Amino acid sequence: MPDGNGQQTETLDANQKVIQPWIEYWLSLVEQNTQWTQALMAGAPQNVDPQVIRHQWLDAMSKSIEAYMRTPTFLEGMKHHSETVTATKVTSELAKLEMARQAGIPHIEDISGLYDRLETANEVVLQRLRTIDDRLEAIEAKLDAQAKKSKKSGKDQ
Repeated sequence: MPDGNGQQTETLDANQKVIQPWIEYWLSLVEQNTQWTQALMAGAPQNVDPQVIRHQWLDAMSKSIEAYMRTPTFLEGMKHHSETVTATKVTSELAKLEMARQAGIPHIEDISGLYDRLETANEVVLQRLRTIDDRLEAIEAKLDAQAKKSKKSGKDQ
């Protein structure tokens, strides 16, 4: 039966063999950058304001980035990306709609279409009821007129 502790030690050693070169690389890079920064600052005049250097650097970066973003290649790439994203969105919406239909799940277009049809049917029913009500009032008026006539003629006799 293998010892769990021995296997864990082997795994740690294997991991350290992979990670150690990376650690050494980054440590040497940081040391090198520190040395370069010290050498740069040693050659700089004493009254250098870091805020001025930062402002100049940011200004140069913004001009560079703006010039890059105005290149035809970048603009064409953005156009292509936008078209691709739009096509993907349309395709996914169509796929979602088709899956919902296959599963029998109503979609918002189905529900809004049903609502529109119900609203139209409701308007037709209300219009017919108004017509029936108007006709009923006309019939009642005629009956009331006939009833008044017959009462008058019955009183006259």
